[in-house]
Amino acid sequence: MMRWIAVIALNFLLFHSVLAQTRVVSGKITDAQTRTAMSGVTVTVKGGSQGVSSGQDGTYSLQGVTDQTVLVFSILGYSTHEINIGGRSVLDISLQTSFNELEETVVVGYGRQKKRNLTGSIVSVNNEEIEKTALQDPISILQGRAAGVQITSNSGAPGGEMTIRVRGNSSLNSGNNPLFVVDGIPIESGSLSNLNGTEGFGLNPLAAINPGDIESIEILKDAASTAIYGSRAANGVVMITTKRGAEGKATVDVNFTTGVSELPRKLSVLNATQYRQAIIDSYNNMDNPEEPFWTILDSLSAMNNGDVDWQRELMRVAPQYKVDLSVRGGSKTTQYAWSTSYLDQDGIILNSNFKRLTSRLNTDFNLTDKLKIGQSIAYTNSLNNRINAAGAGNLSVIRELLIRPPIMSMYLPDGSLNGYSLGRRNPVGIAKYATNLNKSNRIIGSQYLEYEIIPELTFRSNLNFDFTSMKEEEFMPTILDYREGYNTGAVRSITNMTWSSESFLRYAKTFNQDHNFGALLGFSLQNWRYDRTGLNGSFFPSDNIRTLNAAGTISNKDSDGVDINVASEHAMMSYFGRASYDYQGKYLAEVNLRADGSSRFGRQKRFGYFPSASVGWRFSQEDFFTIGAVNDGKIRFSMGKTGNEAIGDYTSQGEFMVGANYLDFSGAAPTVMPNEGLTWETTTQYNAGLDLAFLGDKITFTTDLYIKNTDDLLYNVPIPTTTGFSSFMQNIGSIQNRGVEFLLTTKNISRDVFSWGTNLNISLNRNKVLSLPEELLTNGYIQNGSYHILQEGLPIGVFYGWRFDGVYARDVHNVNAITHGALGPVFKGGDPIWHDLNGDNIINPDDRQIIGTAEPKFFGGFGNDFTYKNFSLNVFFQFSYGNDIYSSINQERNSIVRYNNLSADALNRWREQGDITNYPKPVRDDPMQTDSRVSSRWVEDGSYIKLKNVNLRYTFPNSWINRIGLRKVDAFVTGTNLITWTKYTGFDPDVNSFSGLRVGVDQGSYPQNRMFIFGLNIGL
Repeated sequence: MMRWIAVIALNFLLFHSVLAQTRVVSGKITDAQTRTAMSGVTVTVKGGSQGVSSGQDGTYSLQGVTDQTVLVFSILGYSTHEINIGGRSVLDISLQTSFNELEETVVVGYGRQKKRNLTGSIVSVNNEEIEKTALQDPISILQGRAAGVQITSNSGAPGGEMTIRVRGNSSLNSGNNPLFVVDGIPIESGSLSNLNGTEGFGLNPLAAINPGDIESIEILKDAASTAIYGSRAANGVVMITTKRGAEGKATVDVNFTTGVSELPRKLSVLNATQYRQAIIDSYNNMDNPEEPFWTILDSLSAMNNGDVDWQRELMRVAPQYKVDLSVRGGSKTTQYAWSTSYLDQDGIILNSNFKRLTSRLNTDFNLTDKLKIGQSIAYTNSLNNRINAAGAGNLSVIRELLIRPPIMSMYLPDGSLNGYSLGRRNPVGIAKYATNLNKSNRIIGSQYLEYEIIPELTFRSNLNFDFTSMKEEEFMPTILDYREGYNTGAVRSITNMTWSSESFLRYAKTFNQDHNFGALLGFSLQNWRYDRTGLNGSFFPSDNIRTLNAAGTISNKDSDGVDINVASEHAMMSYFGRASYDYQGKYLAEVNLRADGSSRFGRQKRFGYFPSASVGWRFSQEDFFTIGAVNDGKIRFSMGKTGNEAIGDYTSQGEFMVGANYLDFSGAAPTVMPNEGLTWETTTQYNAGLDLAFLGDKITFTTDLYIKNTDDLLYNVPIPTTTGFSSFMQNIGSIQNRGVEFLLTTKNISRDVFSWGTNLNISLNRNKVLSLPEELLTNGYIQNGSYHILQEGLPIGVFYGWRFDGVYARDVHNVNAITHGALGPVFKGGDPIWHDLNGDNIINPDDRQIIGTAEPKFFGGFGNDFTYKNFSLNVFFQFSYGNDIYSSINQERNSIVRYNNLSADALNRWREQGDITNYPKPVRDDPMQTDSRVSSRWVEDGSYIKLKNVNLRYTFPNSWINRIGLRKVDAFVTGTNLITWTKYTGFDPDVNSFSGLRVGVDQGSYPQNRMFIFGLNIGL
């Protein structure tokens, strides 16, 4: 008996001893590179069942540990970290990013998927990349960072539009923009602005989204990824996911940024003395020389006694500032994320400005173990004080900036503006006194209900909407016109509403631990409505009274005679489904099908069907694969069809224009010929991809090869006007895009105090028009605007004109007596040498030829990330090679016409017999069309390498910031567009003055700016 009592007593003492040695360990988990707190990190005891997750502030606390306990810290996307506690009770941990990118999850249509299980082609940009930039819209952020995605700037103005192409141009008339989906909501991504002046583009509607709210951006590129969106996915799909709340303590983040923008470089022009001599030469070089107009030579004239540097007068160092505030957190039943932001950004041209106020609320509620509901709502109020920068004519600020003579004074002796003289408007006056104001309110929202029927089967229903209300005001005052008392104004009120309802079932089941099966089946409805009202007016009694009711003449038609007041609506009904299977993650397969019915097509052609299929093989898991350096390898193949329905809402039915009145009777007239046989453009795409990971994921490599054929192109075919119509929408022709994409990511050095990582992406795309109807062709091609043609076998974007071969040094050098036209004069010394293509000694339209192409040979981006202790540095380069630019603005500023200023290149012009130069003699109203021809003289190499972004950041140590009760403090400086290496002689080679197929033209767009931003991020 005593022996048992002794045994019990001994065990009691031992148990008490163990209890005395257990304790609590706590600490904070941060990202090793950014030093920011990490929530949701799993902390477990190795070999045990104990575990907790870190809160929103990155802190954790775990009970019942001993000196011998080993803790395991793990979270997706980061390397798992094990550490022995020893005698510590406080243990702070920094986790390194895992370079097994194939284990990350990405957003796909109607769900998420592990990157390792993808059989399609998707590229992702996460919030860490976004935070390294100081750019203010999602499209700008993607530039150079996403393989297969080419982005060019239509305008460098704040809030200006950009052109985005995913794997090339796939359409002629029906739009080439990708579908944008924000938090599952298909949104309006085309510009709604109507008062765009002489510019060939509008505003960027994606500028309504605050980049600080974005968690990730995925671009779906191949048919396997995009077919689930059917008829709207032929040009790719851009998925934007915003930040949501998570379980844990509420975190508050405040971000302050301020900075300046400036013009990276000025363009050289003649000064007053040089200009006057060029004018004299232009008069003397006429066939019948005349005396120059006296006001040009009279330096005592009040209107022409200046020597004005218009670039210096119009351009400025422009300030900007931005404030972001966000609160995120939640419990097991409720998670929330609220944010608001205010941006005030001046443009580098006087009086241009963009103000944006955004607010967003994302909430999720777990009502029961099976039922979950939530919503997302975002509001944006923006005010854009625009400048009519680009385009032809003397209303373009950039054009006038470069060709208004320097002798024209800024002000007259009485202090009034010298607003108009000899056909040239004052560019400073346009910027200061003309009005081009855009006010916009946009609400994007959704709500969802999700119910788990059984563990493997979930039902979800979404209701989404996107509403925009826009008002535009335009006014051109009398002081900028040559007509006494003549001024013009316009106003537009635009609303655009789209809503959609989607319901679908998701199924996921694993059988026998090896067979993973997933399925999706859904139905959706979507409706769009666009309304525009407005008036144009002229002859206002005063420049200070700008409301339309004051106009002497009021019209409901624009300057082209087109009705201003319009309303249109269309709808779509869809069925969609997906099935996927993988065996041990080794053999993968997926099929998608979507059926879309659009009201834009006739009853017989209303539905289109868009299937896709894809397979993948992870060969690195095969027994025969023994290359140790390759730890993961997968081959992917996909094929499928997507569509395009971007035509007028009533094109197939025909359209009528009201207001076609006869005498005192109202009337309507047909304006669009109906065609019930119209059907979808269909794009068939084939994709082959290879994913590799080397040396324990220190190196990852992805490549994709694709062929993308688009058939049944929707095109407005010109028809005889005797029909009562000028064109007729038909399905004609086909286009092909084929290319290859490379993405390489490396972790060069990974140490506790220093790391260095590199990423590189390169894309090559070859576009070609495969077929066009013969009845549409003139001399084998279709003229596409002033500079381009469409021709079978050639890419979209080829320039067509005369080839410039230099300048005749002497009259006698024109040995063949080549003439301008059949009956025109012979070219002489100082005249251009035009290539006589057909050898008939006559320069006429028959001598035009291909003179360049806007399609680059390749483009991409190259970035490096460095960290040293609490410092991080990102250096990012963007590049494009092999593309040409037709510099219409350089053509303008080297065409003297009558009184235009010239570039400084004119100092090297031909002046007398024997001069060797490539700059022809200036001739007033040149009858030889030296300067007005579309020619290779203005085609320049548009290749460039741009130091696009440099971000230097310092994260203050936790030991410092904890003393003042803060969670984190980061300070950073960012430079954008710092250096551009290029041969292009315009403001910037990243330019595209038109939004359609007339690509690669610089018509004097608002210049890109160099930007310096200073910021402070504070976490509470």
